[in-house]
Amino acid sequence: MSPLRVGLELTVLELDRGGIARSARRLADELAAREDVELVPFAQRGAVRGRVARGVARELAWLPFELPRRVRRSHLDVLHCPSPLVPARPVAAALVVTVHDVLAWAHPEWMGRENVLQHRLVLQRVLPRAAIVLTSSQFTAGELRERFGLERVAVVPLGVDAAFSPDGDGGVDGVEGPYLVAVGTLQPRKDLETALLAFEHCAAAGAPHALVVAGARGWHDEATVARLLASPFARRIHLLGHVGEDALVRALRGADALLFPSRHEGFGLPPLEAMACGTPVVAVRATAVPEVVGDAAVLAEPGDAEGFAVALEALLADRARRGELRERGLRRAAQFTWERSAELTVAAYREAAR
Repeated sequence: MSPLRVGLELTVLELDRGGIARSARRLADELAAREDVELVPFAQRGAVRGRVARGVARELAWLPFELPRRVRRSHLDVLHCPSPLVPARPVAAALVVTVHDVLAWAHPEWMGRENVLQHRLVLQRVLPRAAIVLTSSQFTAGELRERFGLERVAVVPLGVDAAFSPDGDGGVDGVEGPYLVAVGTLQPRKDLETALLAFEHCAAAGAPHALVVAGARGWHDEATVARLLASPFARRIHLLGHVGEDALVRALRGADALLFPSRHEGFGLPPLEAMACGTPVVAVRATAVPEVVGDAAVLAEPGDAEGFAVALEALLADRARRGELRERGLRRAAQFTWERSAELTVAAYREAAR
């Protein structure tokens, strides 16, 4: 079987530091190593400086004109857009689009107005042109089918980088003693306040733990930051901001538990990465998260701070339970590999090209 010539739109790598960019980078690495794919990466280039100016150039020049022109000259079988950056007009290749969630429809109040408009416009404009839509969970696939009537949907779960393992040093600089960790951009959807209330409950009951928050500042995060700083245990709360992969791995390895109360996830990488590091997880029973963690995490209802607190307190008091979750988590995380993700993606490419 001859190799597929595949274009991959990677402008997202310079715009996002979260899970979408990380997954696009790892997919690109896996595809580049395969013999059945000839990978042609694309990204916005040029001398335009400044976030706003580059955004204008992207919307008015790159997506509507330059990207379709480069696709045509590259003689591709498939163009894959793994983020909402999608050409504004038809291209000379089968179009494959990754949709990570439909949050702009399900909960627009958890996004900035500009992001809502952009995501809705992109999906309305592009989904009818896509040969196949990829998504990372059955949950999101179901939402796409229900909201848009899509049948051409392929589920491609994300993978876990090899760096996320229990082997190696763990801990956070400046944090002494045991700690809990919460991972995610500071924004209303991540519901960090529920994690904070669970932490405060356990601290008030005598737990010696600190709370480490690893995540960049996000949309509408002022109330969250103010609440963290006003906590009666504020001296034990460490806001790391965005951290690189090495620091994140060490933070997860050294934690006694990950708290993940996010109210809406198209997949949910942090619980999976924590489990790959051997760290027990207390997560939300909602959207795609139960599908990812299986029986390897303790689950509580969304927004139920008391439920999270009770689950966390019981977990911290039960060493045997933590050991059991560690082993279950390692087995569960081992099922999610980037090699498998690439395999499923290439199968979708071949279907799209047909």
